[in-house]
Amino acid sequence: MPVTKVDGFYFNSSEGSKKRRLSQRHADPAKTPWAPMAKPLAECKVTLVSTVGIFMKGDESFDYERERREYIWGDPTHREIPREAGQNDVEYSHLHIDASFLKKDRNVAWPVDIFLGYEKEGKIGALAETLYSIMGYIPNFNPLVKQTAPKMTAKMKDEGVEAAFLFPV
Repeated sequence: MPVTKVDGFYFNSSEGSKKRRLSQRHADPAKTPWAPMAKPLAECKVTLVSTVGIFMKGDESFDYERERREYIWGDPTHREIPREAGQNDVEYSHLHIDASFLKKDRNVAWPVDIFLGYEKEGKIGALAETLYSIMGYIPNFNPLVKQTAPKMTAKMKDEGVEAAFLFPV
């Protein structure tokens, strides 16, 4: 039978799973924090956050072995990538998507070159020294919210980052 609809429950559609995942969502989207821009983007230092599971060659990869053993677990950690890292300085990996297209052109899910161009054109003030990657498959996002995100935002603040662009994959 052809797939006609894919949602957050496609791979894990039991009623117990749906109930657990729904209980983790915010009940009211209006409670999502939002901060208006204090100045034009052309004056802001920005960073990138991708959910494609990118890491520097030689660094520790994301924990795919545990995810293979425990299908309802996703690695909630992050990796920091210097803005100078080139196309071939990083590994592109993810268990839930074909990441081979990134090896040909990272900009489809990690638009570093595009944002470096925006910096030269004056569309953004500057691209931050550190860029970030997380995994997009994290069914239990509490460790991401309570541990990983505070580490990432602390580093962003230390570097003077004023805006972050999220690229979900």
